[in-house]
Amino acid sequence: MKIILPVMSLEMGGGARFLYHLANALTDKGHDVEVIMPSKGAQVWPLRAKLTRVPELSPANIPYGDFILPNFYTTVGAAWASQKGKVVRLSLGYEPLWVPDTESAKQSYLIDAPILSISQWHRQLILQETGRNSTVISCGVDHHLFRPCPKRSSQTGRKNIFYILRNPALGYIWKGGEDFFNALSLLKGLDFEVTVTLTEATQLTGSFPCRTVYAASDQEMAALYGEADLFVYNSYFEAFGLPPLEAMACGTAVITTDCGGSRDYAHNGENCLVVPPSDINQLQQALHLLLTQDGERQRLASAGFAFAQAWTWQRTADQVEAFLLSL
Repeated sequence: MKIILPVMSLEMGGGARFLYHLANALTDKGHDVEVIMPSKGAQVWPLRAKLTRVPELSPANIPYGDFILPNFYTTVGAAWASQKGKVVRLSLGYEPLWVPDTESAKQSYLIDAPILSISQWHRQLILQETGRNSTVISCGVDHHLFRPCPKRSSQTGRKNIFYILRNPALGYIWKGGEDFFNALSLLKGLDFEVTVTLTEATQLTGSFPCRTVYAASDQEMAALYGEADLFVYNSYFEAFGLPPLEAMACGTAVITTDCGGSRDYAHNGENCLVVPPSDINQLQQALHLLLTQDGERQRLASAGFAFAQAWTWQRTADQVEAFLLSL
């Protein structure tokens, strides 16, 4: 099949990472995948699919294909107006929750095109807000990269907490960064360090040892997950939320909020600990438990690792392929 993926960019962020993994996995299955991106769009991730730069994502610049899979509300209009292939709306997050132009974002779901969503919570949200049903496809993990490695604490003697920080000043308020640092401030008498990876310049404050790193590749992210004793993810809402699953694949214990999409894989007390969004006290209690109870932390890490093995990008590509063929 000829599959067109119009994208605004492939910069840092979960949505872009999903797209490049999907494009590569479909290419590996033998499909002719072409990513169409404006000339000003950033490309952080490596592509095995064909990449075509265009001045803008206009209908005239969309090539012919069997299927066109726009993934963000700003890409849907050009794909639909081009009439150069069957449009399937790939939703990686329900945009009206966070973009300023909520009406345009919602309208992008009301065109007469099938919708692919990425979790059961996400599917229910789209159905509730638009009246349109969708088909759920899973996310995946690259297990060649995301796998266990020696823990940093074995060298330092100090438990290491890994955290991905997004700058709230740029609109990432729902990521819960302030809650995380507030919970850390409640931990008294414990010897630990925090490793924070930044995707934007952010001011850090805290009375605990903290090192900041910039991960520019999946290899670097995998090393940060793997060397940590504990990974914390405390978003208020996510269509899926890939980082906790990647941390599990690296043999690291996970604390995550019940942020919606994570319900497909995050099972409290079985393969991770789940706390309510914005509940600083419960987050602090979960941190204290896994920092002080080595056996429980290792049990959750082992269970999470075993669970994550079934989640692959090959499975995601199989699901997308089967859905497109059914059309």
